[in-house]
Amino acid sequence: MSTWTLIRRNLGRNRARTVLTTLAVAFSIFLVCAVITLPSVRTSILERTMNARRLVVHHKFGLGYDNLPVAYAQRVRNLPHVTAVTHLTWFGGIYSEAKDFFPNYAVDSETIEEGLSEYQFDPVVLDQFKKIRNSALVGVRTMEKFGWKIGDEVTLRNSVWFNLSLMFKIIGEVPNVNPMSATLFLFPRQYFEEALRPYEQFNAGGWISMLMVMVDKPENLKTVITTIDEQFRNSSHPTLTATQYEFTANYLSSFDGIIQVVMLVGFLVVASIVLIAANTAAMSVRERIGEVAVLKTIGFRRRTIFSLLLSEALLIAVLGGLLGVIPAYVVLNAGKSSWSPFLGPLTLFLMPVSVMIQGIFIALFVGILAGVIPSRGAARLNVATALRQIA
Repeated sequence: MSTWTLIRRNLGRNRARTVLTTLAVAFSIFLVCAVITLPSVRTSILERTMNARRLVVHHKFGLGYDNLPVAYAQRVRNLPHVTAVTHLTWFGGIYSEAKDFFPNYAVDSETIEEGLSEYQFDPVVLDQFKKIRNSALVGVRTMEKFGWKIGDEVTLRNSVWFNLSLMFKIIGEVPNVNPMSATLFLFPRQYFEEALRPYEQFNAGGWISMLMVMVDKPENLKTVITTIDEQFRNSSHPTLTATQYEFTANYLSSFDGIIQVVMLVGFLVVASIVLIAANTAAMSVRERIGEVAVLKTIGFRRRTIFSLLLSEALLIAVLGGLLGVIPAYVVLNAGKSSWSPFLGPLTLFLMPVSVMIQGIFIALFVGILAGVIPSRGAARLNVATALRQIA
C-alpha cells in the first residue's frame, strides 16, 4: 500500500468530519483573501483617480462645514500657472433609499471638459449637456445599479437643499476612466440655480462645494497651493488646497478604523479555524492510537508516522485553501466588467494573484499549526502504553 493510499483512506474514515473541516478552512481563507484585499481597494482608487497636475480647493474647515463663493472660480482662474478651473456643488440627491448612495454634483457645463480633461467627454454628448437644462451624465456603475438607460427621466429627492426634488433626463454616460467616475451623476449648475431661485432670501445660490484646478506643471503645484490659500486666508471663507491624491487619501482615511476592525475580525476567524482543525486532528489521532501502536510494532519509524499524520492535516488545509482562494478570486474580481447589485461595494475590489498565493500559504500554515502537535504526540507514543489503552 502506497503512502498516498494510506493518507487517502485515513481521511475517508469519517468523511463528514473531513468535509466539514475542509469547508471551515475554505471559509476562513475566503475571508482572509477579502481582508487582505481590502487595503488594496484604497490604493487602487488613489492610483486610478490621481491626476498629477490637479488640485482640489474646498473650505478650510472641511467639505461638510460650509461652501465657497462661486466667484472664487474666476479669481483662481486668473492666477499664474493655472490652466483650467471647474467647480462642483454637492447635491446629495437620493433615488430610492438613502443606503443606495451615489455621488451627484451640479457642475459648470462650460468648464467641465477642460477641468476634467482625462474624462474625454464625447463632444456631441457634451454639447447636449450644455443645451438641455435638466440633462444628466451618469457613471456606468450607477446606470447598471438602478437599471437606467440613456433617454430615461429620473427624479432625485434631496433633504439638504430645501427638500428639492429635481427631474433629470439622462443624455449620456460619464466616461468610465476610474472607479470614481463610474459612480458619478453630473448635471448642469444652471438647472440647480434655477431650482434655488425661490430661496434667494436665504442666500441659497452662488455657492460651490469645491474647485478642481489644473496646473501647467507638477513642479508648480506647491506654488499654486500656497498662492490660493494665502489669497483667501483672511476672507470669511478661507480655503484648504491639496493635490487630488492628498484630497482623496484624506477622504478615504476616514475608513481606516473600519478596515482595521474588519482585518482583526478576519484574522480572529482564522485563529478559531486553527483551533477547530487542531481539535479535529487530535480527535483523529486519539481514535487511531491502536493503529499507531501496530505501525510502530511492524517497524514504522517515528518520522514516518509523524509525516503521515501531518500530511493528512496539510492535505485538508490545501484543499480548503483552494476552495477558498478560487471563489474569492472570482467573486472579488467580478466587478472588473460591470456593477453587480449582488456584490455592491465589492465591485471595487480587485484581488491580485499575489493574494491567492498568500491565501494558499496561510492555508498551509493553518495545516501545520493544526497538525504538528497531535502528529508529534502520536509519533512519540510508547507502544506498550498505547496497547494497554486499547486493551
